[in-house]
Amino acid sequence: MGQPRELRRLNRRAVTQLLFSETGWTRPQLAEQTGLSKVTVNVVVQELLNHGIARLSMSPDHGVGRTPHRVELRPEVGAVLAIDLQPTRIQVNLSGLTGRPSEERQIHCAEGELTEVLMDVFRQARSGSVFGPLRHVLVGLPAPVDPQGQVREPNVTRHLDVRRITAFLEDADVTYTFVNDANLVALASTRETRGLSHVAVLVERPSGTGMGLVLGNELYRGMHGRAGEIGRSRWPTLRGPEPLESLPGRERLDATAFMLAGLVHTLDLQHVVLGLPRDRGLELQEKLGALLDLSVTTHLLPDVDAAVLRGAAVLAREQAQERLLARVEDLKGDNTDVA
Repeated sequence: MGQPRELRRLNRRAVTQLLFSETGWTRPQLAEQTGLSKVTVNVVVQELLNHGIARLSMSPDHGVGRTPHRVELRPEVGAVLAIDLQPTRIQVNLSGLTGRPSEERQIHCAEGELTEVLMDVFRQARSGSVFGPLRHVLVGLPAPVDPQGQVREPNVTRHLDVRRITAFLEDADVTYTFVNDANLVALASTRETRGLSHVAVLVERPSGTGMGLVLGNELYRGMHGRAGEIGRSRWPTLRGPEPLESLPGRERLDATAFMLAGLVHTLDLQHVVLGLPRDRGLELQEKLGALLDLSVTTHLLPDVDAAVLRGAAVLAREQAQERLLARVEDLKGDNTDVA
């Protein structure tokens, strides 16, 4: 009995993964794409229909004879909210679990209003959208996040009431994740450029200087989630050791070049992404050219804010899809149970 049950779980996962595409699939197409028999696909599709996860729509490309139906996710499966949080600004990306276009907006606020404005964003997303009810939230912020998902210090968004935020989401039965913003830029950069497996992504934002590290295609967070906090590293000055991000502009650029070059050599990295204002980025790129091996490539990231939000949206959707797949694997009974 164990093996058939496990096979049913895997079959449901395989079919549901295909439904994350926007267009939907006919049953014969699902059978062809998954390698499952048509009988098995029919059983799985019926389970997904019974539980309110999928629905049928008329296929636009039918010929003479019976009109085939496409199987697609129901809108009620839910919405995904990706947030880029800065002390006085919130970037928002609201999307569904399929590939349809997302909705984006930007909100400015006073530092002391950050938590309340973010709560309003959550409430609006929960009130309903074309993507269905809110299911998952990802918050990118300028702070370390430990392996348990807890926000740690130093947190530049000091007015953010993390406990209030998490209590609200838990009470609403909405799953959530916090992620360091520089790590989201690293995620976006490596997903968008194939072949990059060992990368450092340096970003300068109003909230400080940070770095995302990708080692062997995996995001490296460190033992306590503080990997990449290069802005807090101390640099010797005539005034004594000072944090990198507190140095004057020219001195900070020199210190960043030497620190970054040392890290690239030590970790044997292949590529460096520089997310700085264009003039500073070009100057830093020139300084690194004299410090790095010729095999190490660099490029400038023109819009760090957009990259953070792209990385947040990609990761939020992947996390929400994985949570749905886990629920799909464990479907029981024949009662409707919208995901």
